[in-house]
Amino acid sequence: MSLMLLLQTSNGVPMLGLARGGTVVFDTSALSEWDGSRDYRAMVAAGLNAMGASLSDLTAITVDIGPGGMGVTRTGASFANALGFALGLPVLALPAFEMLGAQVATDDRPVVMLRKAARPYVHYGLYRDGQLAHYEHLTRDAAVENLKKLDNFDLAGNVTLDGYEPPLTNAATLQTMLTVARSKPAPAPQARAYPIVEVLE
Repeated sequence: MSLMLLLQTSNGVPMLGLARGGTVVFDTSALSEWDGSRDYRAMVAAGLNAMGASLSDLTAITVDIGPGGMGVTRTGASFANALGFALGLPVLALPAFEMLGAQVATDDRPVVMLRKAARPYVHYGLYRDGQLAHYEHLTRDAAVENLKKLDNFDLAGNVTLDGYEPPLTNAATLQTMLTVARSKPAPAPQARAYPIVEVLE
């Protein structure tokens, strides 16, 4: 049984899942007992048990590398890296904004993503034409100036702005994460995840 492990943490509400082929078959975000939990080892064990599987059935590991909450993003990436090292599996690292953009995008509207960072900064991303077109760590005021250059867009993330509709969501589903992961080339044999973190000056 070939299973992919999916771990998404940077939105501050960790989600862990298992996928077989193109379908998520275990998803902690759908199970109330895992609300707010960061016990990734227990989550993995519960998922494998639910599937009647073991660690040896994991053939791929995919993790969200942010930007987002610094502590939880680093912890998630560290867990994925450690598990990958223990099992001899590479780790596929996915930027959170790429997944968030894919979650929200429509055919004709770009997606602007804003996540909180140390004041006065925010994480700013622009998703258009099916890909993450731009990422920048910049001041909130500079982000607003960028928005003024766009005619029509959807907003995602966890930053609200006066005069704009509230963000549609701050998290991609694990099914979207799986879809993005399956669109990527296989990672190099020794690939590991390195979280996107801000530089505090």
